[in-house]
Amino acid sequence: MDDLDRRVVNALQVNPRASWAQVGAVLGIDPVTASRRWQRLRDHGDVWITAYIAPPGERGPVALVEIDSAGHSLEIADRLADDPQCASIDIASGGRDLLLTVSAHDLPRLTDYLLHRLGNLDHVRAVRTHPVTRVIAEGADWRLTALTETEQARLRESAVPTDHTRRRELTDQERAVLDALVADGRASTTELAAATGLNPRRARDLVRDLLGSGRLTLRTELRAAASGWPIYAWFFLRVPAAAATAISPRLGALPEIRTVLQIAGPNNVIMAVWLRELTDVTGLEAAIETHLPDVEIIDRAVVLRTTKRAGVVLDPTGRRMRTVPMEA
Repeated sequence: MDDLDRRVVNALQVNPRASWAQVGAVLGIDPVTASRRWQRLRDHGDVWITAYIAPPGERGPVALVEIDSAGHSLEIADRLADDPQCASIDIASGGRDLLLTVSAHDLPRLTDYLLHRLGNLDHVRAVRTHPVTRVIAEGADWRLTALTETEQARLRESAVPTDHTRRRELTDQERAVLDALVADGRASTTELAAATGLNPRRARDLVRDLLGSGRLTLRTELRAAASGWPIYAWFFLRVPAAAATAISPRLGALPEIRTVLQIAGPNNVIMAVWLRELTDVTGLEAAIETHLPDVEIIDRAVVLRTTKRAGVVLDPTGRRMRTVPMEA
């Protein structure tokens, strides 16, 4: 990806359904050029936009799960790839072989998945579950740094304003639209109409209402190796309970941070980061220790391969292969 590619991707991170005319106007390029750049990257599996209902933690209970697989990491990852409850799968270094992000519609369904699906897998020697009590930051919020604040503000102007007080259960028509957006969050109203049997105007209005009520999250993603931030790591932190609410958002504001979770457990904050170099793992630790002295870093894990991210199944190079709708 060159600089213009990154600017196009960054624009769609800010406003995933911005028109190509809007993107072109902000970036100072022809709309056709912006469209072609995105389509080329999407065709290669380097970028994609998917959809899911509400942010994690609001659509149902979430847990981060560590698995000791006795050397069978890839086999287990492949067996879990099509599970709608298993949102993300990382093969990691350190004291665990796999790190899973698991979610379900309600706590009984989550418990059933943890005990029966994961607990009965062959070759699994240990399963450690970290229930998430609060999602401070998630991958949908992470941004490339290719646009200025002014450019980002211009793109946000055309985004649908959100009013979270309008949340309610999805209708059958809204679920049909969601299903179409899971595979391609930029599907046109014509494409949505063809997929759902609705007329284009109705499909457009449903998308706007889903976004406006905060019930729909559109997530623009890219292959880590193409992003300029190819090193992916998890940190397990211990923060004084009285300080966790104040410190966690400060961690989430760091540009390297993709995910910050408050956890019910001794390591009460767990975060995921993308970094430019492997040596930056130590550098980030030093920065946290210097600027946040109340934070104790208990453990860390470098991700060797991600096989699934937010419902999207990835090939060994990190390119999108297919999308599995997450349970909602």
